[in-house]
Amino acid sequence: MTHAVSPHPSRLALYWRATRPLYLPTSGVPALAGAAVAIGHPDANWWLAAVAVIAVVLVHCGVNVTNDVEDFARGVDTEAKMDNSRVFTTGLLGVREGRAVAWGYFSLGALLGLVVVAVQGPALLLVGVLGILGGWLYTGGPWPYKHVGLGDPLIILLMGPMITQGAYTAVTGDAFDWTAAAVGLVPGFLIAAVLQGNNLSDIVEDGAAGVRTLAVRVGFEGARTLYLVSLAVAFAVLPAIWLATHLGPAILIPLVMVPMAWQRARQALAGAGPGDDGLRSLAPLTAQLHLLATTLLVCAISLDRVLA
Repeated sequence: MTHAVSPHPSRLALYWRATRPLYLPTSGVPALAGAAVAIGHPDANWWLAAVAVIAVVLVHCGVNVTNDVEDFARGVDTEAKMDNSRVFTTGLLGVREGRAVAWGYFSLGALLGLVVVAVQGPALLLVGVLGILGGWLYTGGPWPYKHVGLGDPLIILLMGPMITQGAYTAVTGDAFDWTAAAVGLVPGFLIAAVLQGNNLSDIVEDGAAGVRTLAVRVGFEGARTLYLVSLAVAFAVLPAIWLATHLGPAILIPLVMVPMAWQRARQALAGAGPGDDGLRSLAPLTAQLHLLATTLLVCAISLDRVLA
């Protein structure tokens, strides 16, 4: 009996796989939430919402490729490690090509960002530059801030309020809106939980590679506490947003995801230590929670603005 030989993936398929598509909604959906705050704004330019969301996702693609290629280049990721795209660790793409692919995604995102700037003015330039630099320097450049334990706090800002405020600005041209920034705290703390779930299971490997993530610095119990706190704060801020902004009680709709968040908390609490197989799925399952909760956030904001 002969067996069909699986075709070698095309270059384009590898470039896409390297973006780790499962995690891309963690930037695209928060951008939709920020844009939804603009519903009812007299100067809203809705075609720019689509441009902004695509730009954000392209930058995120560049970030994810950078993370994978740089962690491989620095010996942080090896073929034995499963929680990456496995494009670089298995030799399907080389480091030089991977870096070029990452900057290709960054460049496409920047070009779309410049389209928004051309229409709405320079208010978004700083956000765009900080977004690209913040994503690249996480694991790239001479001093990656992930390696000194700064990834957790900075990711809350970069993938939370900065995205929601940026999308709102893209639609309206307004440089700042408190509500647009505040709703970003929900995806911001949820993405921090995704990162912490990943780092929690990688403490041994990261420590051996000299990567001083916050999880490595505080140890397993401390890292688990950080994960639980981020998860709790992501939902606890919803009542605060209701009280502190012009959004109504519809903003509380994502609280229906608390039981799912409790499942993730129980999964983290059941972990016996770094490398526990039960923790391997914690990051992707937390990303699933992020997707569902932030999708409900978009619906909640949209409902509130339509009824306002």
